[in-house]
Amino acid sequence: MSIRFVLPTFLALFAACSGTRDARVNPDAPDTVTGTGLQSQDIRTMAQQMAADIKASGVLAPGKEGERVSFYIYEIKNDSSDVIDKEIILTKLRTELAKAMGRQVKILDRSPSANDLTDAERRMKERGQVSGTNDRKIAGSDFVLKGTMKSRDRQAGKLKSSYVLVTFELTDLVTQELAWTNDYDMKTESEKSVINR
Repeated sequence: MSIRFVLPTFLALFAACSGTRDARVNPDAPDTVTGTGLQSQDIRTMAQQMAADIKASGVLAPGKEGERVSFYIYEIKNDSSDVIDKEIILTKLRTELAKAMGRQVKILDRSPSANDLTDAERRMKERGQVSGTNDRKIAGSDFVLKGTMKSRDRQAGKLKSSYVLVTFELTDLVTQELAWTNDYDMKTESEKSVINR
């Protein structure tokens, strides 16, 4: 290989690498890559606020005889213009609820993967492939927590504004009573063309 080929290639690679910026930042810090839509600090703040409010409402407090209330998180429906992995919101909320309420409540996992794992475990126990029995029933739920995410977007020239409203609802699965609800909202403006993922 000729030095005339190797040297320019090396210099081009060096120049490309020298412009790279990698840094660890606080997840609660405002995003430097902005645009419109929910940011990391919004997701964290929202999960913490919702968990604290559900606990403070007392709706999931143990019954008179200390019986723990059970609930599961169903889904968050995204009707907003924000392209986001909805599971990041639900997972963070479930973690914050578990931290806030501990063993005072039963948090059920009703995901398809949990159902598949439960079915597989029951089959192995029935066949004697693993120890244990299937004498315990799958826990029923007293409440379901679900959410919606909506936005109102405006654009004038390069300036875009977005108002995002995330609403959570805890519904009684016996009476269908809306036992608790709360909102998290935020508004952003941006002149940049940024796609948030």
